[in-house]
Amino acid sequence: MKQSRYIILSFLFGMSTLAVTGQTHLGGIKVSEKHVVKKTGHTANVKMDLDLTAIPDMNSNLLMVVTPIIRSNTSNDQVALRPFLLMGNRRYRIIDRRIALDKHHIYNQPDTKPSAMVKRRNGKEQSMDYSAATPYRPWMRHSSMILLAENSGCADCPLGSEETTLTDDALVPLYEADYQYEIIVPEGELLKKREETLSAHLAYQVGKYVVLPQFDGNPAELARIDSKLKEIGNDSDIIFEKLSMVGYASPEGGVEYNAKLSKDRAHSFASYLVNKYPILKSRFEYDWKGQDWAGLRAAVTKSELSQKDAILEIIDQKPVGERTAALRAIDGGSLYATLLSDYYPPLRRSELTFHIVVKGFELDKAREIIKTHPSRLSLAEVYAVAQSYPEGSHERYETWTIAEKTFPKAIEPTANAAIIDLRAGRYPQALARLEARKSEPKLWMLLGLAYAYSEKWAEAESYLTRAAQQGQPGAQHNLNELRRYMQDNL
Repeated sequence: MKQSRYIILSFLFGMSTLAVTGQTHLGGIKVSEKHVVKKTGHTANVKMDLDLTAIPDMNSNLLMVVTPIIRSNTSNDQVALRPFLLMGNRRYRIIDRRIALDKHHIYNQPDTKPSAMVKRRNGKEQSMDYSAATPYRPWMRHSSMILLAENSGCADCPLGSEETTLTDDALVPLYEADYQYEIIVPEGELLKKREETLSAHLAYQVGKYVVLPQFDGNPAELARIDSKLKEIGNDSDIIFEKLSMVGYASPEGGVEYNAKLSKDRAHSFASYLVNKYPILKSRFEYDWKGQDWAGLRAAVTKSELSQKDAILEIIDQKPVGERTAALRAIDGGSLYATLLSDYYPPLRRSELTFHIVVKGFELDKAREIIKTHPSRLSLAEVYAVAQSYPEGSHERYETWTIAEKTFPKAIEPTANAAIIDLRAGRYPQALARLEARKSEPKLWMLLGLAYAYSEKWAEAESYLTRAAQQGQPGAQHNLNELRRYMQDNL
């Protein structure tokens, strides 16, 4: 490019002599504007009104080849612009005559012709206009405008170099997007109905359905149920409505046999609980599902079993009555033995769901409940807890991350946690939690902003456009801001 030839030109005038001359002149050059480079499209346009008045008196034979340089403040990047000549009176007349008489003179060539030839008027007010253009580069956002001079005297004898900084903030500031997004205030709940679950793995004698409280691991399982019922019964903040239970069996054995056994065990366990806990009378319901193939499929999907795909294909493609034989045949029965010992026992269980109504909480109590039973809060109460902590605090952020796990279907916790991430500059975290729910239109605007902050411009524009088309508040404004930023910065 031509710019590289300008740099070469500066070397022609004494780069081998880097020692600064005894008297410097560049320090007397001033510029009134702080910003002297303006980005227009993909071009950096340089315009400077250089005040030469304060330059010390120049020797009549002095020639200064002055090269303006845009230099990065944060890296080694720089670009040299077309030089201009600053000369004493006698040197000016000599060079002017040479140029007039020799059309092949270096200063007459398109690539090396100086932008201006200026004769210094010692002791008088003097200024000059300088302009140039060069391709814009992102590093120019943080750059300085430097003047580098290669000085020579009579007979072109080198007199060394000098350098000065005109401004350390050369670029006219680019547009900064003013994105708008606020913490979402959830609506309150008239009645806080909640469901809290407990999975009980009661052991039975083979082929039997009678509950034996002291058999195998039953004491521990029954103690868990007892503890939960006592907790509910002693908690003045909740109202117990009912307990529902669903019994499941593992998939080995006949379908009809397992269905009947599942039913009998569910009925037996229900009778045991109702007889032991009077609170459950008229507030207990139960059901049974028989063989839990869906549960087995979920467990195998998460496993590291080498034959995982074969197992899933059997579950998905074979009729229920043919699955056990097909599983046994995979590798001569070894895999099936693993299923029997490691995967089937957890499927034999009773899923208990405690249906409760939770009273409203004052703020102090809500701040305790968020740590122990967050599901008993409404999202409005979660909001109140979060807002009770200082802006930018870990506690405020933690409140919303707890709520996000507790209410996975709600939009507000994910949105608010992501907003806090964005404000804190945690762009990867915000993007990760929003990308996980990119199918939900209500989060598209925030997802678009997370992409914008992550400098993924195409995705940002796509999701902000979709959000604007949905009429989401603030989406059109943010889309306009993004496009203006991209136009000015990219």
